[in-house]
Amino acid sequence: MKHGTHTQDRRDFLKKLAVLAGGAALAPALRVLPAMAASGLVMTTEKRMLMGTIVGMTVMAPSKNQGQEAIGRAFDEMNRLIGILSRFDSNTALSALNVHGRLSGSPRELLDVLAHGSTLHRQSGGRFDMTVAPVVNLMERTKGQPDAKELQEALALVDSTQVRQSGSDLKFTTSGMSATLDGIAKGYIADKAAEMLGALGVAHYMVDAGGDIRVQGSPKGDGRPWRIAIEDPNKQGDYPAVIEMRSGAVATSGGYEVFFDSSRKSTHLINPETGASPQYIRSVSVQAPTVMQADGLATSLSLMSPREALRLTSSLPGHSCLLVTSSGARLASPLWS
Repeated sequence: MKHGTHTQDRRDFLKKLAVLAGGAALAPALRVLPAMAASGLVMTTEKRMLMGTIVGMTVMAPSKNQGQEAIGRAFDEMNRLIGILSRFDSNTALSALNVHGRLSGSPRELLDVLAHGSTLHRQSGGRFDMTVAPVVNLMERTKGQPDAKELQEALALVDSTQVRQSGSDLKFTTSGMSATLDGIAKGYIADKAAEMLGALGVAHYMVDAGGDIRVQGSPKGDGRPWRIAIEDPNKQGDYPAVIEMRSGAVATSGGYEVFFDSSRKSTHLINPETGASPQYIRSVSVQAPTVMQADGLATSLSLMSPREALRLTSSLPGHSCLLVTSSGARLASPLWS
């Protein structure tokens, strides 16, 4: 859910790969055609353009019709949530909050995402800040080259602690504040799609929201894990890692995909204190129980020093990370698979 200049499909940070018959080769998971697995399950895949990116789902179900029905209902849930959380649609609850500075009777989904954003703000020492929207809007409008005075005025509006909640009512304490949920909403929406699949009895699936990935089970329903290659930020096919997962999520954040200026130094990753974008950390991949957790933490770590990033990740149960620096160095937390 980001705007900017794109070198490929937006936020396509992970190359999705699944184990084919034989188990040795890697192939794009979402390009595997429906086929009968050894377990008697049928693989069904579908892709749609949502949130400015390609969202794909792969499920194993007893029949193709059941797989299509489950995927259809999961996509319906995603569309419902986009209608609440997108800042690019003037009819959403988030847009209403941004326009009026307050919102009564806020949807539970918006409150849940804001609550997680507040937790990340605290955990990251303020690096993750949902109210950075005025700076993002300024960078988009000026193509990454804002006037110094305008930048300072926008930065003065950034402070997640100034979002007040009373029951289901929300308000900003300062006129001109606005929020962007770009760093976590897509993950939350992908998680809810995965939960819908699970609720419908699908035990084996992959949800891929433009590289923010949630998996369960195995790609052929036979116990073997999903295999996912982490995207090379230099686009040379030198994947920093290939991981195996049977459950959970992985997401990658990096400034090499979405940028505002021709030099690609001003990206969607913005330090909420300075307005600058990180140059040393090229990409951050995070494994976590949910996509929202993985996506939000990856964004936060991108704005930290490697030492801070590894320390924070190690303090969070069930989380691990891989950092790729501008020099090509790869730094992993202890639990990185």
